[in-house]
Amino acid sequence: MNRNFGLDVLRAISIWFVLFQHAGINIPGLKHLKIGGIGVEIFFVISGFLIGGILFREIDKKNNLTTTLKNFWVRRWFRILPLYYLILLIKFIFIDNSIGLNILYYIFFLQNNFYGISYFGVSWSLVIEEWFYLFSPFFLFYVIKYIKQEKYVILSMVAFIFIVILLRTLYVIGTNAPFEGINSNFPFRFDSLFIGVLLSYLKYKKNKLFERLKSKIFFFTGLILFLGYIYYFRTISFPIDEVNQRLFPRTIGFFILPFSIGLTIPFISELKPNNWKSLPIQFIVQTSILTYAIYLIHPFVYSYIFALDYPYSMLFIVAVIITYILALLVYHGFEKPILNFRDKITGYHKKAPLSNTHRNSNSGNTLP
Repeated sequence: MNRNFGLDVLRAISIWFVLFQHAGINIPGLKHLKIGGIGVEIFFVISGFLIGGILFREIDKKNNLTTTLKNFWVRRWFRILPLYYLILLIKFIFIDNSIGLNILYYIFFLQNNFYGISYFGVSWSLVIEEWFYLFSPFFLFYVIKYIKQEKYVILSMVAFIFIVILLRTLYVIGTNAPFEGINSNFPFRFDSLFIGVLLSYLKYKKNKLFERLKSKIFFFTGLILFLGYIYYFRTISFPIDEVNQRLFPRTIGFFILPFSIGLTIPFISELKPNNWKSLPIQFIVQTSILTYAIYLIHPFVYSYIFALDYPYSMLFIVAVIITYILALLVYHGFEKPILNFRDKITGYHKKAPLSNTHRNSNSGNTLP
């Protein structure tokens, strides 16, 4: 099977983190940085890793900027926009149209910074992703075209990550913005995605270095750093909430979490199951395939199911089952035909397959 099982595992874990959080299941005492937010952070790093691979191959074709942008954006927007706009349209027509013309903020992915996300809460991560899709091709195209030397390309990406951290820090110092005001503010969140992009470039151009990063030492270092930061965040959240009184969690802290995740990616991306056909493995793979549909659909299912007067545990099970069924129907009835049409008009099916690590990105499962 032409899938990267390790990344499938991470996506499955991440979407379940989101499902748990929105069902009210969180790490006790962990305010602000909820379990669903941790799941989305994992998705950001995976997204950068996969999208980076697509962009590096596209840029290596030596096309001009216009062709590179067209090829990349057509594939990305066919993957992300149709289902997003379908769900948004259904909500606006059949559920709640009180937002009126302000729906334009959601259409153009401006809600995080200029309106608010309460109308469609889960869309906040899509805003960050979409602006990353707009910005990253320009940045990477010009860096690779004009700098050329691989070590300086790497240094440019590292420099960009630190510039984002610096700008975020200056913004917090100047405005005293709360944690939530930074979390969904897309100019200050690109470092999470570019950690994945940097890893992708190492795999693509510096494979020997990437092979070293696959060692268990880096994996456990990342895991310990990840758990340590979660523990630290809990200590400043409980029993007294001091997150918005401290500079670190609102600035460098936004880098520490994805950095720790990034350290685990090379090792995890090499995981392979003994039996692809086993039920648990197939559940993980199918969950990974359905992540985007699950992410967009589950809030609507939850809002109706959890309003019923039955035991909470039963409602959670029912809500998850219905979410999976609807996501399966949406994927096969809507998403997959659109992806097949996209591949047909872009001629993708005629091209040579990518490596196993990046091949999965063609299904677009880079979002929760």
